[in-house]
Amino acid sequence: MRRFLTILFVVGTLFAPSVAGAQQSVNVIVNGQTMNFTEPPIVRAGRVFVPLRGIFEQLGASVVYANGQINATGRGRTVSLNIGSNQATVDGQPQTMDVAPFIVNATTFVPLRFVSQALGASVNWNDSTSTVTIDGGGPGPAPPPQQPGNGVRLVTVSPTGTIYTSSPTIQFQFNRGVRPSELRVRVDGNTVTSGLSQSGRTFFVNLPWPLPRGPHHVRVNGTTVDGAPFDLSWDFVRG
Repeated sequence: MRRFLTILFVVGTLFAPSVAGAQQSVNVIVNGQTMNFTEPPIVRAGRVFVPLRGIFEQLGASVVYANGQINATGRGRTVSLNIGSNQATVDGQPQTMDVAPFIVNATTFVPLRFVSQALGASVNWNDSTSTVTIDGGGPGPAPPPQQPGNGVRLVTVSPTGTIYTSSPTIQFQFNRGVRPSELRVRVDGNTVTSGLSQSGRTFFVNLPWPLPRGPHHVRVNGTTVDGAPFDLSWDFVRG
């Protein structure tokens, strides 16, 4: 009996580590390119998680990560996630995920399907090969031209990307002269023209209210000194 138990112990020692440490091997293909992550994908609760920077950048999005909050902007969309939380924001609209981002060995992992679809990509899973195929997650279509024919464009704007203050100063400069009295400035559809000031060709607007977290849209329209109309805009995110 003792010899039999010894044999069982040896066999168990040989095979237990491989079973306990087994992790499903997953392949990820984005726009025809096989991804090589700094850390391999992890499967939890039936969902594939991947390192955040590799996937966001491959999907054509820039990402800012600070204090457990992930803010990504790309393909005309914004996505916000939080470590350990199932709550997300996509283009300013709250969404609930069935899984939450997490950290393993200082690497942040995000749910691959949710992130990809939030950025407008399609996701397919091949169970027989454990392969995720993502299509349509490239840099996206070029933005439409800004009022072709009148030659007006914004040469500098601020803020851009992701900011962490609730009271930014809106700044913009044109490449040619405009009529200040005919300028109209809106933030998220709300008129803020009353706070407009000017220094040379640069215009400033101090917002009369604090900005909530999430994406924001600035729209500036008016006419040039020659009377040509224009309607220009840009986006940023408050983290």
